[in-house]
Amino acid sequence: MKPLVRTALIAGAVSLALSGCASGDSVGKGAVESARAALPQVPERWRAIATAAGPVENGWVRAFDDPRLLALVEEAQARSTDLQTAVANVQQARAMAAIARAGLYPTLSASAAMTASRIELDLEGLTDGIGMDAAQLPSSITSEGVGANLGASASWEVDLWGRIRDGYYAELENLAAARADFRGAQQSVAASVTQAYLTTIEAAAQQELAEETVETAATLYRLVSLQVEVGEIAAAERALARAELASARNGLAQAVRSRRQAIRALEVLLGRYPAAELGNGAYFPEVPRPPGASVPAALLERRPDLYAAERRVAAALYREEQADKASLPSLSLTGMIQLISQTLDGIFDPAATLLSAGPGLNVPLFSGWEEVAQAELADARVRSAVANYESVALQAFREVENSLDRGATLRLRHEELTIRVEQLERRYEVELLRYRYGESSLLDVTQIRQRYLTARTDLVQVERALRDQFIELNLALGGWWAESVEPIGSIVLTEQDQGS
Repeated sequence: MKPLVRTALIAGAVSLALSGCASGDSVGKGAVESARAALPQVPERWRAIATAAGPVENGWVRAFDDPRLLALVEEAQARSTDLQTAVANVQQARAMAAIARAGLYPTLSASAAMTASRIELDLEGLTDGIGMDAAQLPSSITSEGVGANLGASASWEVDLWGRIRDGYYAELENLAAARADFRGAQQSVAASVTQAYLTTIEAAAQQELAEETVETAATLYRLVSLQVEVGEIAAAERALARAELASARNGLAQAVRSRRQAIRALEVLLGRYPAAELGNGAYFPEVPRPPGASVPAALLERRPDLYAAERRVAAALYREEQADKASLPSLSLTGMIQLISQTLDGIFDPAATLLSAGPGLNVPLFSGWEEVAQAELADARVRSAVANYESVALQAFREVENSLDRGATLRLRHEELTIRVEQLERRYEVELLRYRYGESSLLDVTQIRQRYLTARTDLVQVERALRDQFIELNLALGGWWAESVEPIGSIVLTEQDQGS
């Protein structure tokens, strides 16, 4: 190939590559516009409650100020099977992108073959009838030879219209979506472990409450038994007290089982065997300060699931571009060199060299309307991706509004239940004292005690719910579980993923 021709081809390829990059940028930006244009008008502030539009802070796990909890979350991040699945999905997406990228480069192939031949001709009897003496000829003739064939070929489809590059960009967008899914999985693991940890504390608190209930019921039963023995009250009172004690012991057995189940659930999240051997915290960690809620529009820039849905819209748009270009002509450049010789010594003889090179133009004429169907399929996938983005976005807005609403309700309930527990505790102590002096019945004491225990149980549940709401709100707002994180558009994966 002449230098001038080679230079022209290289310049043309570079020009087309740069053109493809510019087109890729426009499609990527168009994906964001297409996805967000489908959303209803987003308000300037959250509607559930009046909130300060402060920035969303990262590090919500450390905000609990519980070193043991932080260690458990970090352990789960290293061992979670859910994260291993997410990493494998990223690796698959990266491989698909590499496969698509390979179409932008020439393909090279080489071949080599060697043949050996041996021909033996029997001459006996051939002299009959031709007037020759057989003694003058050998009995046979043997011919041996070794041949060789070496070849190399190259082919390259020139990406005239950016069709191949569109496919590559589509896979890059799918890779970005898979990375966002990985980050979302990290968030989910952190939340699941934290909530499971809080469940073990709640279960321990309920078990402690059940133990107190058994102790109180046993004390009351002993008191009633003494009164029955001295004839102060009827024997039926002792039967009622005994039934209350049995009920309390049954409740304790259930509380112990619930605590073991909660511990096993946490152990599984940590990748451990569910042996119910993991200890739990003695008390709930303090409820952290509520996070800044930012503004609704900022949510679109923070949440991994929204970013993933947005990137999938971009991938669908690239595939649509690629389908639209399928009916355009394609240009291929091919070249081949082949060395053929009947002997090994002559393999590099110029006379044994065959060269061929040239362009090939392919113009699609008719394929049973496949291109039309492919274009319709690509268009439908774009509309599906946009609809999915809208659904994910509306779900995200709903989660934030619900969480803000729930937080306000839980704080009010916590205040009221705290007062209720204090008042019922005093009432129970007074009623028990009145019973000792014969001014109240055992049934009255039992009823007050049951109301008091129910209020304490409700308070423990609200204590847990307040901390759950803090977790849910941070997740809904896109707050990261650790204190430092790269922007959502430049996600950093684990060392395992980066090294793959």
